[in-house]
Formats: sequence, structure tokens, C-alpha cells
Amino acid sequence: MFPEEFKSILRELAKADDDMKLLLGLFYLLKGYTTEETLKKNFAALTGRDCTELLHLLRKRGILKIGTFNDYLCLSGYEAFFDEIARRYVPPRGDLAAYLQQAMEQGDEAKLKMLELLVKIGKLDSSWFTQYELIKSDISELYSREAFQAIEHELISERVCLYGKKQTKEFLELYQDAESIGAVRARISEWRRERLLALPVKAQLEQMSEELTTAAQRKIREWGAQLADQAGITEKELELTTGHFSGFAMDRTTLMLSCAMIVEHDTLHVALTDNLLRHDAREWRNFPSVIIAERIPKWIDRIELVFRHAYPKLSERRLAIAVPNQVAYANFKHGLLYEILERLEITEVREFPK
Repeated sequence: MFPEEFKSILRELAKADDDMKLLLGLFYLLKGYTTEETLKKNFAALTGRDCTELLHLLRKRGILKIGTFNDYLCLSGYEAFFDEIARRYVPPRGDLAAYLQQAMEQGDEAKLKMLELLVKIGKLDSSWFTQYELIKSDISELYSREAFQAIEHELISERVCLYGKKQTKEFLELYQDAESIGAVRARISEWRRERLLALPVKAQLEQMSEELTTAAQRKIREWGAQLADQAGITEKELELTTGHFSGFAMDRTTLMLSCAMIVEHDTLHVALTDNLLRHDAREWRNFPSVIIAERIPKWIDRIELVFRHAYPKLSERRLAIAVPNQVAYANFKHGLLYEILERLEITEVREFPK
């Protein structure tokens, strides 16, 4: 087939059918992931219709072929001609900011949590978990599998996201430019910050930190001048090495509220969150630490699986997960950790399940 004949057939097919135009636009956007499952899922969410016959027609007319991984590919040697025409039919992006605003106004916790995960994780390429699996598992556990499916469908139908799957890779990607994603991530981060700052345990931790650090500094003052002189630092600097509270700030990777404490010889990192997500637990890398949540995650009994192939390994992390007035799990013993857990009225500290 000559290039002009190829382009002529493709133009003819697109001109005759708006659904064909959309399908070609999806091909252009999903390059590298044009499996039947990927194309049909996106097309159905956008139109409410099936694209099987359109795919068969493109194959019949010599435009597409089936690749090694059972995906639809442009006929070899004609990729540039295909892209030249297909890019004209790329669907417009949906309004991510408006979608977020509506979810906030409606107080839709499931949608807000899904958007939070999408801006945090991106199209992750993991050796064990796919980005899609992480999001699907957390939303299904926190709300329901039906809630995840409904939000996923809406995100695609509103042209906010695109779905992709090929072999072991599967993802739900924000169909937005970097500036829009950055702006929405900033809004979600601020929303999270306000929400976490309002948690009663935050005020508790600030009070206990002040008490513990002040007591530690008072202890060292008797020998402060002599020890400071030996160490070659000021007495104030010496006090900060024995009693210090950093104050709370948002962690950019996990969007958890975090701080660090030094009390005598112990250092402890503390993170506050509402629901501890798989991604956040895997990506949190400040140790020794305790993550304080509103509830113990349902995946705690499968924690070894959640951390499989994570770096560092769970066994190499000094990590605790705690819920005030209830229970804590930890894989290390630490004086400051136990002091904080006791003040949070946590009397039971368990080992992580094997």
C-alpha cells in the first residue's frame, strides 16, 4: 500500500464516523498501551458504546495489525502518517480543577482520596505493585469496590483520566498538563494540611513534645557550660542536641503531617495521617518513626506483602503504626516511642504480623 492510499483510507474512515475519530484520538494518546481492553474501557466510558467493530474495520482496511503482546498497532512503516491524522482527533482535556472543586463542595471523601492518590503516585512502574493496583486496593478497602469502579468510570468519562494496561503494567493516568496537575496537587496538599492540623492528636503531640524537650534541656543545663566547651559549641546548641522539636510540616511525597523530636539520646520522627495508605507506608523513609493514624489499616495483616520489593525492606525500617487510645504495631523498641505511646493511652504494642 502506498502512503497516500493509506492516508486516504484513514481520512475516509474518520470522516464517516465521529466514533472513529475518537478511537483514533485514543490511539494517539495511548501509544504503547493500545490493547483491546485499554481501548474498549476508555471508549465505553467516553461514549457508552463498544468499539470492537471499529477495531475490526481498521484491521480489515489494512490500517492496524495485532502486535506481539496482543495490542493493536499501526501497520509497520506507516506510523508517521497514522499519527499525522490521529492527533487531529485527540479529545479535549477535562477540567481537573473543577472536578476537585465539586468533590470538595460535596464533601465526597472517596473522590478526594482517589484524586490525592492520583497526584501522589502518577504512572508508577513498580516491580511488584502497579499504580492501578495500589489505588484500587486502598479505595476499595476504605470505601468499596463499587465506589472505586464508579469514580474510575467518571474520571475517564469527564476526560480527567485515561486508563492503560499492557502485560504487567496497568495505570490510571491524569489526562492533564503538568501545570494543572501541580495546581491541583497544591490544593489537595493544603486541604490535607488543614484537615490534619485539626486532629486532636496534633495538639497533644505538640504539648508532650514541649514538655519532653524542655525537661531534657533542663537536665543538661547543670553541666551545660563544661560539656559545651568540650564539644566546641554554645550552650544553646548543646540544649538543642538533647531536646528539640522541629514543629509540624507537610511531607511532599506522602502528604502526611510530620515532625522530628530529639529527647536526650533518642530521636523519633512522627507522621500524622487520617488513613494510612499503602503508597505512603512504602514511601515514608524517615526512621526511627511512628505513623499515627485514625485507624489501623486493613492491610496490616498483609504488611509483609505490602512491603514486598520496597526499599528499604520492612525488616530494615524502624517503624511503628499507632492509633491513639487503641493499639500500636512496631518492629523496634525505643524509649521515646514508648513514652509517646503511653501518653497517647496506648497500652498494647504488637509486633507486625508475619
